[in-house]
Formats: sequence, structure tokens, C-alpha cells
Amino acid sequence: MKLFKLIASRAGQVLFDDRVEADSPREAREQMKALMGLNSLTGVVYAITEIPVELIQSIVDARLVEALQRLRGGQAPATVEQMLRPIASEAVREQLATMREARITPDDPPPPPQRFDVFTPAAEQIIGTPTLPKSRRKRTSVTTNGTLVDWKAVKRLYRRTGSIKQTAAQFKLSINSVKARIRREGWSHE
Repeated sequence: MKLFKLIASRAGQVLFDDRVEADSPREAREQMKALMGLNSLTGVVYAITEIPVELIQSIVDARLVEALQRLRGGQAPATVEQMLRPIASEAVREQLATMREARITPDDPPPPPQRFDVFTPAAEQIIGTPTLPKSRRKRTSVTTNGTLVDWKAVKRLYRRTGSIKQTAAQFKLSINSVKARIRREGWSHE
């Protein structure tokens, strides 16, 4: 028997997130389907990962012992737990002390929370970096062939000519891309 981690979702909602013991990924999937009470996994997105727990634990233990031997000049601890307990206790003490200090002497107000946006370049998301308001940013996107498209310029040409075909040809875009943008943003030609 092997241990598998399974996660399944439908329409963005997690339906199943658990571990299952099975002989194969196929058997693990069947167990998940039965546990969810489904006859079919149509419309369900799922991932199955084998977890070799013993192997991971032994690798982690070996790496920790090696690191401690380097720190202690070649002396290995009797057990990994004996090695970790003092280190973890000290780290927890330090974190609690810093939290107490921050709570007792609040010199500066905390910075406002910042929202992470996948589509904003990373440099603009660094705290303190000024960003342009959305309305003043140049609206561009990348096409499938990797070229940048200035949609404001596309809109201006479409409004001037009224021709989807001519606008698409001018900017080397597909007619469907231009049509989709017109529908989405409600462009009208003059």
C-alpha cells in the first residue's frame, strides 16, 4: 500500500482534500470518487500525488544531522528531536520577544495592506513604489505570437474606420480578438 494525497474541485470549490491509502493512483482515484459519492468525475478537476512519507522523513533527518555535525564540529546528536527542541525553543522565544516589543512600543503605524495582483508587474507591487492609477496606465496585452498590442490605438482606429477587418489587419490581430474586445468594452464607431 502507498499513501496518496488527493485534491479535487469543481467550479472553483474544493470538494475533496485528503490522503488515501491505495496500491495505485487509479485505485486512489476510485476511492476518492466513492468517498465523494460520485458516479463520474466529469467536470471535476483533481490531482493525485504519491507521498513516500518514510523516504521524505529519512532524507530530512539525514540532512538535519549533517547540518548539525558541521555546526558542532563533527558531533552528531543522539536523535533529531534532541537536536531540534533547543533550536525551536530559542526561535520561538525570539519571535515572542519581538512581538511583545512591537505591541508595547508602536512607533510607526503598520503599513496599509497591499493586494497582490497577478497581472501587475512585480516591480509595481513593492511597497513604497509609486504606481500609476489604472486609468493612466497604457492598456496593452500580449498576443499569442508574443507581440504587444496597444488597445487604445486599436480602439481609435476602429472608431475612425468602423471596420473590424481593417483594424485587425492594421495591428496584425485576428478578427475575433478585435470583435471580442469591442463586445467586452462596448466600443462604437463614429
